[in-house]
Amino acid sequence: MAKAKNEKRYIVTYMDADTTQQEAASILGISDIQDGVSIMATDKTVTSADVFHFEGLGASSLTLTAAEVEKLKNDEKVLAVEEDIEMHILEENINWDVALTETNDQFQEGYKKGIADLFAKFTATAKELYEQQSSSAIPPIVPIQPPLVPPIVIPPQPIPWNINMVKAPRAWSRGIRGEGIKVAVLDTGIASHPDLVISGGVSFVPGVVSFNDGNSHGTHCAGIIAARNNFFGVVGVAPRASLYAVKVLSDGGSGSTSWILAGMAWARQNGMHVVSMSLGSSSCQSVAYTNAIATLNNAGITVVCASGNAFGTGFPCVGSPANSPGAIAVGAVAQNGVIAPFSSRGVGCCPPGANPVTLVAPGVSINSTVLGNGYGIKSGTSMACPHVAGAAVLVKQRFPFFTPAQIRLKLMATASDLGAPGNDPTYGMGLVNCDLATL
Repeated sequence: MAKAKNEKRYIVTYMDADTTQQEAASILGISDIQDGVSIMATDKTVTSADVFHFEGLGASSLTLTAAEVEKLKNDEKVLAVEEDIEMHILEENINWDVALTETNDQFQEGYKKGIADLFAKFTATAKELYEQQSSSAIPPIVPIQPPLVPPIVIPPQPIPWNINMVKAPRAWSRGIRGEGIKVAVLDTGIASHPDLVISGGVSFVPGVVSFNDGNSHGTHCAGIIAARNNFFGVVGVAPRASLYAVKVLSDGGSGSTSWILAGMAWARQNGMHVVSMSLGSSSCQSVAYTNAIATLNNAGITVVCASGNAFGTGFPCVGSPANSPGAIAVGAVAQNGVIAPFSSRGVGCCPPGANPVTLVAPGVSINSTVLGNGYGIKSGTSMACPHVAGAAVLVKQRFPFFTPAQIRLKLMATASDLGAPGNDPTYGMGLVNCDLATL
């Protein structure tokens, strides 16, 4: 296709989700088309000439002119041609954000100092007794036992209020902790942290090969899902889950739809069980996301998305991709169970068929893992989403043969009702309940 001025990047979604790279080249009328997952995972910088195909999702990304767009829209093998729009993290920058980065270091230093002091006192007492027995000025004495050293007691894992609120510890008591379940966090990446175990990952941000997080958002979401159950810091909903970092947003917190589709294709190719997406835009449902989520669902992958932080704006309803049928759209509530003022909700913004709020979870003042081996408080539907992703992990462990549709229904049927009785446009089916969902 010849290029001209005023061209843009687009996503072409095909009628057949199994459209191959070669078939896509034929439909697009080009010869040079590349596999999006393998090429975008390198340090290659994307140019306007690059055409990527996302195998298994039935979609391609390329630069088109307005005339080329119209031609493709009239092709019977093409379902939709949509702009490759930008998505953003769904974190609220409000005054509740408080850095707690020194918490773990202070605990560790205090523990080490206490042991050192105890050893020093024991050594001094033993030395004094030895010197007394060796002195000729005093008669021999009967040896005595050294002073009893109290046993070292490892403090129990602090359980954050939000983890108790979704009743995750009750599922743990029955051995349901996420063991063997793979969850992909499509976000800004995940940073190394003593409270996290990262099983693998990839970056689809152009020119960036590391999945390391330079923002903190992805690391925070990862901690809500699967921070380890140890004696420090925080603990996630599914502390034994296998975490995978899929960097689809830059360290600035934004990324193109094509980057995110590459991450979704990677999740399918690498056998993930759950995908957590705390990202979005205030827009109606996208055919590309709707088809991609349906494809992942058909492959056995449950997709959980943040509903959005746009309530009170010109687009107060659930944003994309959470409004795609097949996604679990998650709204945010505070510790008292009241909907967060920013949490997107309601119906009527988009044509019939848009996915409304499915469930809610804690999303105000959530303490979790951040950069620098620390902890910090964040708010947003971005924080609510990983609670439900973690719950989906627990349900998948408990019921390994459940399909994504069955997991969704199980979470909805066992939620704690909030707001108006039954399913309502503000709270959906209510607060996710890990205890009842895993019975």
